[in-house]
Amino acid sequence: MNLTPEQVRTIERYLDLLERGNERMNLTAVRSREEMIARHVNDSLSALPYLPDGSFVLDAGCGAGLPSLILKIANPSLRFLLVDSVRKKVDFVNETIRTLGLSDIRAVHARIEDLEERSFDRVVARAVAPLPTLLEYALPFLKLGGVLVAYKGDTAEEEIAASAAALRTLGGRVAELVEVPADGMRHTLVLVEKTAQTPANYPRPRNLPRLKPL
Repeated sequence: MNLTPEQVRTIERYLDLLERGNERMNLTAVRSREEMIARHVNDSLSALPYLPDGSFVLDAGCGAGLPSLILKIANPSLRFLLVDSVRKKVDFVNETIRTLGLSDIRAVHARIEDLEERSFDRVVARAVAPLPTLLEYALPFLKLGGVLVAYKGDTAEEEIAASAAALRTLGGRVAELVEVPADGMRHTLVLVEKTAQTPANYPRPRNLPRLKPL
């Protein structure tokens, strides 16, 4: 992936902020700069080919801003709403957005099921939940024909096999599995297309997607 020198510098500034943020709060278990580049930056960038220019993207469970901050730096035309239920992480992300001077990207402190906006072109999710649960957190918020880009590891096939009921109920289909080269680890992008309108009562409240997945 070809990034401009300015984009590389901006990513380095983000990693500086992430390292400093880790001194105040536990934002990521990855501490070394080399690991951050391999496990955060490169992994985040792997979804870029599946986000068309100008897409409105929801980051469901953004944590410290990954993958969306990296994706936004790499493609400024993308528009992002980031959601997380942990206030300190949302505050860090919004402070980072201001520091880096990014536009058309913001983070909100909320549970995903309380989000009112339901017209996203793409949903990205990294290290959020098993796929049956993640589908309920993502598909209701996509436009018809929109795509969930789920970052997964070596359990991707097992999670897909466990997702048949959720896909049928929520109106989705697994469109593609993309193997992502990684140093000593197996990374997979699971692309799920929304093929039918999701019933209005999803996602369910009171943490039911996690407690009682479809």
